[in-house]
Amino acid sequence: MKTERGLSMSIFVVVLCAALLIIVSAIHQWKLMILLVVLFAASAGVLVWYTAKINPDIADRKEIESVHIVFGIEKKALLKDLEFQEILRKKYGLVIKGTKTDALAVPEGDLQNIDGFWPSSAWAEELFKLIHPELLYKTHTVFNTPLVIFSWAEVVEELIKQGVIEKKNRQYVIPDMKKFLSLEEQTYQSLRIPRLQGPISVQSADPRQDTSGLLFIGARAVVLNRGNIPDEKEIARILPEILKICKGMGKAESSADILFDRYIKQGQSRYPMISGCENQVIEYYNIFPRYQEMIRTQIRVIFPEPAVLSEHPFIALTKKGELLLTALQDPDIKLLAWKKFGFRSGAENDPGDLKAIGLPEHAEPATSMPSAEVMKKIVEAM
Repeated sequence: MKTERGLSMSIFVVVLCAALLIIVSAIHQWKLMILLVVLFAASAGVLVWYTAKINPDIADRKEIESVHIVFGIEKKALLKDLEFQEILRKKYGLVIKGTKTDALAVPEGDLQNIDGFWPSSAWAEELFKLIHPELLYKTHTVFNTPLVIFSWAEVVEELIKQGVIEKKNRQYVIPDMKKFLSLEEQTYQSLRIPRLQGPISVQSADPRQDTSGLLFIGARAVVLNRGNIPDEKEIARILPEILKICKGMGKAESSADILFDRYIKQGQSRYPMISGCENQVIEYYNIFPRYQEMIRTQIRVIFPEPAVLSEHPFIALTKKGELLLTALQDPDIKLLAWKKFGFRSGAENDPGDLKAIGLPEHAEPATSMPSAEVMKKIVEAM
């Protein structure tokens, strides 16, 4: 409404000035004509300023604030997205300047130049609180994404026959994680799937560097502790078995994104099953259209029950950080983060085409996991 009024006023002033110039030139009052030209130029300048003031979507706003954050590497593509940046800049006057961090890495020492910390796990937030116990700040879990197992239609169909995986409506679930992990005592030959050989294993990214790898190790620790959350004393008992499992997986990729890319490109015979996070397949599907048909027809996504979540809490350390925390909860940003990058922020998200591979609309309740200190002991032992 304000924009329409500004536009009407602009047209009226321009027409009026033009009419006066014509009249004055007709009666040969040149001094008066020069004065009117000066007034016309001044009016044009005022109109430009007024229009910019009443239109909040003018691209060149002067009130742009830079917000420096430390963020989990899993959000790198989101933060680089031009549409995401445009929403922040136009609606909130914010531009993010970010520094990447891995898994359990937490900012220490002087935080004076950091406006916010946006890790990819609740563990990192927990460690941040332990390192900075006196610090007061606002925090909110902005996004989450569940830990999943990525596999192939042929493999999953056989595992359904084995009773290890169940299909509920269109979703593939692991009702008993202990039974699923016991598959690693068998070989692929026992499943009688063509072209697959050797011991059954689920490959994951390096837990020291990647959140999904750390989540998978945490889920394994619970299974090895008879389904109970291990404390710092109990982890010492099961740690040798955890390290043996990690060693058996061979050299792990430094990130889940690298592992997922190789899983897609090298196929079932090289990567029958890998662990990762749900958002990876959505992001990959959108970024690489040439793989979309293959993903829809061949990929299967399997969810442990109860869910294991990678949470993305934002810790606002300054007033600018608090402004960004508010902006990240904007409905447009939430929708963009889900549709293009697979980050959930509500109870229901429509997976569209990817219902075919097992993605659900509703987020499942999450299970508890070992504490950050327990997970840090595992990482340090590796």
